[in-house]
Amino acid sequence: MKKMVTMVLALCLVIAFASVVMAAEWDKCAACHKAGDKPAPSKETMMKKLKTADAFIKAGKTNKNPMMNAFKSDAMLSATAKELYK
Repeated sequence: MKKMVTMVLALCLVIAFASVVMAAEWDKCAACHKAGDKPAPSKETMMKKLKTADAFIKAGKTNKNPMMNAFKSDAMLSATAKELYK
């Protein structure tokens, strides 16, 4: 019985971890990019201003806000742009 409970708990942990890892790219940005444009421009505001995925990536890379430094990788910006500009 203990083995069965342990296996079920292990499976639940694996599923929970996988769902966190597979979070949508924009979800990582949404903590700051909220409606109302505070503390950063909202998704809607950025989509109106930045018409293409390339413009989005360039804006992310050239942003001078130190809070953006952790998000400036090509992989992250490209994945987010791909999600937003389907």
